[in-house]
Amino acid sequence: MKKVSVILFSLFIAATGLFADIAVSGGEGYKTLTKDNFTYKATMQVSDDYNYFFGIIKVESIKEPKYSYKVPIYAIKLDQALEGDVQWVLIETIEFKNNMTLSILNEHGISFELNINTFEVKCINTENNLFKFISDWKYECISGNVNELYEKNFKKIVTKNAKHKHKGTLSEVKKLTTLEDIVNVAEQALFEIYGKENIRDEQPYRISKYKNKWIVQGSLQKENLGGVFEIIINAETSQIESVIHGE
Repeated sequence: MKKVSVILFSLFIAATGLFADIAVSGGEGYKTLTKDNFTYKATMQVSDDYNYFFGIIKVESIKEPKYSYKVPIYAIKLDQALEGDVQWVLIETIEFKNNMTLSILNEHGISFELNINTFEVKCINTENNLFKFISDWKYECISGNVNELYEKNFKKIVTKNAKHKHKGTLSEVKKLTTLEDIVNVAEQALFEIYGKENIRDEQPYRISKYKNKWIVQGSLQKENLGGVFEIIINAETSQIESVIHGE
């Protein structure tokens, strides 16, 4: 199955040029979990340079406004001399340990815990959450920061949008830590510029982060033509840094 998956995945990436995710299902214990306004689903991603595989938890809102955020749980540095899929380790099961902790087990028997409020990842039975494939289903921990590796994929968005500086300001300065607050700040600015109906038509919003900047992007609907909005928000001050909308 992994052989088929990697072929399909590679074709999709080649066709779209996107840093895409694939929903994965491990053993019988795997399922999508729901808590309060969010669902939690295991996915996987390969970096657009094919150097890293990421085990991901995708967080999606249930009520409007619809939005999603992907949390990298662990990463594997891929050996370019080997087939990519033989090095992949998928998430096997997810379950809630308590009201704020999601327990995650991957196919290699490595456990992690995700704080669903802060999105911090804790390694349970290993020193680090970055690994390197050795051979015959063997992996070893290596030094490095998974979040920094994952966030590199969004650097180009911030760089591209830097010249489109937002001239407006917000009266309240605060640190943004919850997805709800991020969406509220984004919509406040976007509704004023483009109108509520136009922006809500671009749900679900896609939230990502690069260093101290939150990135919120719209989704292009099949029946619509043109581009989507992209807004960059300072995570420490909640100030809008740039806003653009594709044609």
